[in-house]
Amino acid sequence: MTANALIQRKVREYETFLNDRLRADLQRAWSERDRLFSDIAEYERLRVTLNTLDELHKSRKPADIDDPLQTQIDLGCSFFVQAECPVNNRICISIGFGLFCELTYDEGRIFIDKKLPYLREQEVELSNKIAHIKANIKLVLEALKEIQTIDDKKTNTT
Repeated sequence: MTANALIQRKVREYETFLNDRLRADLQRAWSERDRLFSDIAEYERLRVTLNTLDELHKSRKPADIDDPLQTQIDLGCSFFVQAECPVNNRICISIGFGLFCELTYDEGRIFIDKKLPYLREQEVELSNKIAHIKANIKLVLEALKEIQTIDDKKTNTT
């Protein structure tokens, strides 16, 4: 095998690694971070909702105890429907792995206050992972550039 063929083979190996592994890893990390951003925003909205429901529950008059809460529920993609629900001081919250727990408003806020720092920590870790993958991509691109420069120099001297 000639030196030129060896260099071309090495270039193809680097390009394959770049496209099949590094860019795929970067895409997965971006998707995971986007999911985390969505979860964080959802927990922030839940905190606001809990505060609103708690204020509503505490400010109810004894005559209004049997009146249901009139609200709109987001079914997804900002598609809202009318809903009625009894007003009490409990709410079901997803705690992960498909499990839900019925908590009081205060317990729900405590859960959210513990969950959000954990999610933000994961976000920082994923951002660092993304930066590391980008650095590896840059390194491979520089290596490819260097190999191709060496190949050009060899062809020009012969």
